[in-house]
Amino acid sequence: MSVSFPRASRIAILGTSLVQQNHFGDARSLATSARGWMSWAEVLSHGRLCCPVHHDASVPPGWEPSNRPGVSRFFTGLNFGVSGQKAIEIERRLPRLLRSDFDLIIVDAGTNDMMIETRQTIADTRARIASALLNAGKTVILLPILARGIGKWPAGGAERAKAHWINRQSVEFAADHPNCHVFDWNSAWIDPENEFGEPYPGYSDDGTHFAVAGAFAVGKLLSTYLERIVPQAPARILAKDDRFDPVNNPAGNLASDFSGLTVTGIGEKSHRLGGRLVHPGTGVWVEAICDAEVPAHEAVWGLSLRLKDVAADGQEAVALAPFRSEDGTFFPFPATGWRGALRTPPLKLRPGEAPPELFLDVILPPGSRSIEVDVSRIEVRPVSSPVRP
Repeated sequence: MSVSFPRASRIAILGTSLVQQNHFGDARSLATSARGWMSWAEVLSHGRLCCPVHHDASVPPGWEPSNRPGVSRFFTGLNFGVSGQKAIEIERRLPRLLRSDFDLIIVDAGTNDMMIETRQTIADTRARIASALLNAGKTVILLPILARGIGKWPAGGAERAKAHWINRQSVEFAADHPNCHVFDWNSAWIDPENEFGEPYPGYSDDGTHFAVAGAFAVGKLLSTYLERIVPQAPARILAKDDRFDPVNNPAGNLASDFSGLTVTGIGEKSHRLGGRLVHPGTGVWVEAICDAEVPAHEAVWGLSLRLKDVAADGQEAVALAPFRSEDGTFFPFPATGWRGALRTPPLKLRPGEAPPELFLDVILPPGSRSIEVDVSRIEVRPVSSPVRP
C-alpha cells in the first residue's frame, strides 16, 4: 500500500558510516552526534523531525560496524547505518529493517563500492534497494554518492566520474517512480569554487566523513527539504500544570523548573537544568528536550543536552554530543548563530531512588570569549518503551 504522507516522527536512515555516525554509543551511553547531518536536521526542525534510536548492545549478524565480528553499534531503532558496508551488504539487511515501523527512509549506498565495482553494478544495486523499499510501501529519498576530497579520490580519477554518472541515474530513477525523491546533500557539501568538486574546507574530518560544520550545513538543508514532504507537528507548548503524576498524568513533565534561563559558558561547564527532577520509577523510559538559541561565536567546541541516570549502573543519553579526533582535538560548531530543539535519545532508568539529572554542557576553547545561550521549554518526560516485540 502506497504511503504518501509519511510521519515526521519516524524517519529512517539507511547506509554506511555516513549514516551510522549520526549516533554513537557504548555500554553506558547513547548520543546523537554533532557530526550527524540527521542529528542537525532534528535540532534545526525544532524537534519536528525525529529518527528514533535506543540503547541496544546486541550484535545482529551483518550489522557489525566495519565487519568486525562481535562488535556492536550499541543502538537500534531507525538508524540503519553500518560503517564500511558496500551496497550489496546494505541490500542484504533489507528484510530485517523492513520489520521496523517507519514510512520514510533516506538511503545512502555505493560510496564504499567506488574503487571496486563498475558504475553500472553500483547503480543497479542502488535501484534494487530503492525498489524493494518502494514495493514495501515506503517513501524513499535517495542520497547521491557524496563527493570526497582528492586525498581519497584522485583529481580527475575514475571514482569522481563514476559518481557523477551514478548520481544522474538516481535522478532518472526517482523521476520514474512515485514516492521516490532525491535529496542532493552535495549541494550543501561541495565547494563550487573547487576545481575537483571537493567539500568546503572544514566540512570533513578526513575527506570522506562529516565534521560538525559539514553536518550542520547538510542538516540545515535537509530540515528545509523535508518540510515539503512530512506534515507539520503540533507546536510544543508547556502548560505549567502539566507535571508528572503517577496516577493521573504518568506522562507529565518530570522537571520542576521548565521556564527559560540563560546560561553563560566559559571554558568547559555543565549547567544543571530543570530543577530537581521527579523519579518516575525503575524501568521507565524517559527523554529530555529543550529549546536553545545560540548566538554567533567564533569557537564553540561543544553544546549538548545530557540526561543522566545517577543509579549505580545508570546510563546517559546525550543530544548533539561533541565530535573530536582520536588525539582529542575538537571539531568546532558552526560560527553562525542558530536556534533549535535538543532532544536526547530515550533512557531506561535502572534500579535506584535518586532522580535523573539534566545538564547543558558547554565547551569553549581556552581563552575564548564567553557565550550566552538562551534555554527554554525544558521537558523531561516518561515515554513509551521503544523496544519493539
